[in-house]
Amino acid sequence: MHALARTPAVVVALVLAAGAAATPIRAAPAPPLWDHVGYDAEDSWSNPRESAITADTVRRLVRKWSVPLRSAETCSSFSGPIVAGGRVFVGDLAGITAYDAATGTRRWSHDWNGAIEGGTPRMAVAGGLLVVGYNDCMSVSDPNPVLVALDVRSGLLRWSASSPLVGTMIVDKGAVLVSGTDVSGDSETVTYRVSDGRELWKAPGRRVGGSSANGVVAGFAAGGSKSFDIVTGAVRWSTRLHLRTEAANPAGDVFYGADDRERLVAVNVGTGAVRWTAPGPTELIAADGNRLYRSDGEAITALDARTGKQVWRRDLPRYGGQPVVAGGVVYAGGIALDAARGTVITGTLPLGGELIVTGGVLYQSHEGSLTAYAVTGSGRSAGRTGRR
Repeated sequence: MHALARTPAVVVALVLAAGAAATPIRAAPAPPLWDHVGYDAEDSWSNPRESAITADTVRRLVRKWSVPLRSAETCSSFSGPIVAGGRVFVGDLAGITAYDAATGTRRWSHDWNGAIEGGTPRMAVAGGLLVVGYNDCMSVSDPNPVLVALDVRSGLLRWSASSPLVGTMIVDKGAVLVSGTDVSGDSETVTYRVSDGRELWKAPGRRVGGSSANGVVAGFAAGGSKSFDIVTGAVRWSTRLHLRTEAANPAGDVFYGADDRERLVAVNVGTGAVRWTAPGPTELIAADGNRLYRSDGEAITALDARTGKQVWRRDLPRYGGQPVVAGGVVYAGGIALDAARGTVITGTLPLGGELIVTGGVLYQSHEGSLTAYAVTGSGRSAGRTGRR
């Protein structure tokens, strides 16, 4: 009797549960993110999450907002933008400025330290902090390197640290690594904790390249190269190969860089073994896991990521600069190319300067202005100018 009395309630519960299961729960879209200069700690220059600006929509980009960057009588230079926490951060001639990512409204500014005139800053966001490393651009012999961490929301200084020359700066796994070689040829690498700037480890005589592959970094000196754990400094492997890393596969399993003979080389992150080599330039590269895109003057080449063999090559209308990959599109030399085939999608957009693509917006730092572009019909307004 009790079982019969409970049956309707059980049936109703099962029906409700089945109905709930049949209705998919849509996750909230990921916030716009390009929190390292090269998109990620791997310095891949490839955003796999972009889904709004694609080969089908990139022709419909229109200006959303544009703001002039701060100017000053200085040897400083403008940097490319990064995006995190609803802010766009860019180095200008007076320091660092944060803008609202949606409207271009200026939120805060951080000026260069006293008499120091900062060179192009290295920037990354982690743990709610904007980590910035730069050198005084007034003096090569006395560059006065500066490493600071600023609150993303307010711009307030949270910590600063004595740093070696900022040749490369990597932020990964809660650590920030700074590495450089001074005018006398002395190299040094020092790693700090992101949360408070406390020194974690250092490696005198070593110069680390510009990428971290899932927490593994590689450094070179006379006699060869070593890889280190970015947090502990523990050596993972050593090789006689003189390896200068420039980027890593987004999966974090392959380093890309230059070897002793200045060839492009792909190296296994776990063992240091060489997977393949290819002749040609090694610095301006982007990696999306399928292909490696290499800019060479007024041309760009795509290589198969597994073999290093050329997939396609395209002449560009002007100097290619750093390739950027997002939404199946490669941006280089002021044009947009299909990433798989290398065919030109459009060459009529204002794609000069330094740009990134994230959250359905293309942000561009060019000729003293920061401009945001979005796809027509995406619900975003066009032509708006942010307040200074």
